[in-house]
Amino acid sequence: KVKMGSYAWSISGSKTASGNPIIYSGPQMGFPVPSIVLEGSLQGAGLNVSGMSVPGIPGIIIGRTPHHAWSLQVGHAHTVDYYFESPDDVALNRVETIKVRGSDDVELPVYRTSHGPVINPMPYNPGEVSPTNPAIAWKYSQWGYEFGSIKAFLDLARATSMDEFGAGIELAAVSQHFCYADINGNIAYWMSGRDPVRPAGEWRLPQGFTGTTLEWDAAVLIPRTTDRNNSQGYYCGWNNKSRVGYDNAYNSSSYYFGPFHRANVVNDYFSTHNNLTYAEIRDFALNIATTDSWEGGGNPWKSVADDFTKAVEVDPTPDQQAALALLASWDGHFVDGGSSQWVSGMNRADAWVLMDAWIREAIRLTFADELGVLFDNQPTRILFNVFLHGLAGSSSGVVNKYNWFQNLSDPSAPQTADAIIVSALDSTLSTLGSTPWGTDARGYITYTHSMLGTIWETPFACRSSYAHCVEYALSGPVRIESMFPLGESGTILMDDESSPVFNENFFTMTPVFDAFAPRDFPLFDSF
Repeated sequence: KVKMGSYAWSISGSKTASGNPIIYSGPQMGFPVPSIVLEGSLQGAGLNVSGMSVPGIPGIIIGRTPHHAWSLQVGHAHTVDYYFESPDDVALNRVETIKVRGSDDVELPVYRTSHGPVINPMPYNPGEVSPTNPAIAWKYSQWGYEFGSIKAFLDLARATSMDEFGAGIELAAVSQHFCYADINGNIAYWMSGRDPVRPAGEWRLPQGFTGTTLEWDAAVLIPRTTDRNNSQGYYCGWNNKSRVGYDNAYNSSSYYFGPFHRANVVNDYFSTHNNLTYAEIRDFALNIATTDSWEGGGNPWKSVADDFTKAVEVDPTPDQQAALALLASWDGHFVDGGSSQWVSGMNRADAWVLMDAWIREAIRLTFADELGVLFDNQPTRILFNVFLHGLAGSSSGVVNKYNWFQNLSDPSAPQTADAIIVSALDSTLSTLGSTPWGTDARGYITYTHSMLGTIWETPFACRSSYAHCVEYALSGPVRIESMFPLGESGTILMDDESSPVFNENFFTMTPVFDAFAPRDFPLFDSF
């Protein structure tokens, strides 16, 4: 399964071989049929922009102009809270009529309170409200500001300075991470979204749960997270936090952060590499797309390698030593055979299979005894980061208040981190059996039409649904490359025998996209 998200990086000329800033954007939006993305250009009425759009959105949402280019990743501004409501405060707002082919219309009443739409019970029925089935409203800060995003993308395309670009972001109600590069050598970062100032109090639970109901005003926002031309010479991300001090989300386990995050592989690379060529910056997307974890990318082994190795080396068996040797020689990618196999090799590396199974078993031995039947429903990202806090002990940035490594229900079970690590390795090796473990195990990204089923496949990678890479000199962009899946057309017709007839341009981008080989896009002076 391809995990949704996005990756991007904007690299200053101080770190590139050409001395020019270079930006890469890779939004991850899945692989539906027809493609969710399209590419084009707009010229006229003060616009001169090219890039990616999504059907139904009037404009370029990831783009480049003669002056600048930008990227998008899904952001994590705290825009939503839930409120317990009294039925007396609930009112009918409107009735939505849904047309159903071959059946009667379905009418859906929409109820609201002063906080927002009622989402429980659904559909709302006052007679169903009870202490065990409360009325809950969804308050979100974008309410009334939604269409500001259309003006925002228009302003982003028309901007002629970094300040004007930043002003456009203020109109974007939805939360996104923006990276930026321009002809003046600037690189910059913003997180958009309406993040309201909340009064001190308990926000992890629905308002009213503790007996107190706190309020906020969507017009009063916390300071914008943004930065320009930092000393490290790059901005990058893979849906990670905008800054160290930004809290985890209250209402989504997708944004519970900790020591491990898939974005680490991006930062690790750019923090240790200089004199980067255009090709290296562009092709780094293939590098990270061939890492994999429960995060949809990343290398969790780096976070535990020292602790796991030390625990095993106390008294290793030959099989344990062989396992450590396998991991010590591993390149960190789930595709076996090195970089020449990243595009189309179909074997998973035995080291990746071992790493993934070993870590998951260590997590199970640590938490399953306490969580019981709830264990399987817990996000691995949360459990792994709590596990890492436990390994770090008192030196962790967040110190666990409970010793998860002990097993109070079974005194014969491993009771320490080291014992769990060794036991997990033995169990994993026993389960896996003899190598090879990863033959033909890479898997595929399948392009599935809702009526026609699978119409295309490409080897699995934690990759984006679109990409552009743009280099800027003082004269403007000197190189633009881009790619998107399938082709320029999404038209599928039916012949007399009810077989699909694909437009001649339906699959024309597959040689480019499947090979991770973006093609040149015209510069602005050559349209």
